Amino acid sequence: MIKFTQHDTFSKDESTNSDMGAAATPQMLIVCEDFFECDVDGFTDNATPCLWFDIGCCRLITNDSTGELSGDGRVIAQDPVVCMKYGSWAPIIQEYLYSGKNVPKIGLRRLSSINGTKVIIQEVNYEICLMKTYRQKDDTIEFTFSAITVEDINILYDNTGTKIGNTGTKFDYSTMLVTTSS
Repeated sequence: MIKFTQHDTFSKDESTNSDMGAAATPQMLIVCEDFFECDVDGFTDNATPCLWFDIGCCRLITNDSTGELSGDGRVIAQDPVVCMKYGSWAPIIQEYLYSGKNVPKIGLRRLSSINGTKVIIQEVNYEICLMKTYRQKDDTIEFTFSAITVEDINILYDNTGTKIGNTGTKFDYSTMLVTTSS
């Protein structure tokens, strides 16, 4: 049995009123070497806290005359939405949006605490990304991007906090190929 310590995470409604001070430990991170330098204790990649993210996709489905459901083969990506505090990265994100320059990789991470240690429990990795929208409200920014591939990895731990493996999937929107990740 895997046991996690429950922690509150920021909801979209709470995020604009929440203050993540320097001592706060984030529940979610965004990783991108083009935008960020690591400013989170215990993490070595180019990660910085984000307040929330919203990700997803859909497959178009139709009913046929026999009452069966069928998909037309297309999977449509929902552009990931990321909300975070304004920082030195905001003008860089805008520059990528205005110039149309691709971002090689963007990663999203969900964290949890197991026996008092922060661990990554989910990694979502996007490759060949293009910034699509940017907006600022007070001291928070929201932006969206599109990507060619998405990989979602669930990281598994035992009761002692030891990593015991992971499960995941990777999807390429350009080829429509899905593969298993580990």
